[in-house]
Amino acid sequence: MSQTKKFLEQWYQGYRSEDPNFLELILDESVVFTSPIVFKPIQGKEMTKMYLMGAGITFNMDKFSYVREVVDGLDTILEFETFIDDIAVNGVDMIRWNEEGKIVDFKVMVRPLQAIHILQQKMSEALESFKP
Repeated sequence: MSQTKKFLEQWYQGYRSEDPNFLELILDESVVFTSPIVFKPIQGKEMTKMYLMGAGITFNMDKFSYVREVVDGLDTILEFETFIDDIAVNGVDMIRWNEEGKIVDFKVMVRPLQAIHILQQKMSEALESFKP
C-alpha cells in the first residue's frame, strides 16, 4: 500500500466515524480549502474544519459515498455522490497531502447547478450554527 493510500485510509476512517475531532489530526495548520460556494480560497486549519463540518451537516451523510478514487503521488481525487434534501449531488474532493500525512490543500467541486444553489443555502445555515 502506498504512503498516500495510508493517508487516504485515515481520511475514510475519520469521516465515517462522524467524529469531527479527526480533522484536528489530519489537517495541516497551513491547509488551504477551496469551496464551490466561496469566491476565494480559505486559509488555515480552523476555517477549513468549520467548512468541512458544515458540509457534514449539509450533505445527507447516510447516502454519501465515494464512487471513484484516483491517487497520484501525494494527490488524491475522490468523486462522491450524495443528496441535499431530494437533490442529487455529484462532486469531487481534490486532496493534496504532505509527507507527514496531513492535508495541505482541499478543493471541492460540485455539480449540477441546482445542487450548487441548495449547497450554498444549506452551508450558510450550517456555518451560522457554529457562531456563538
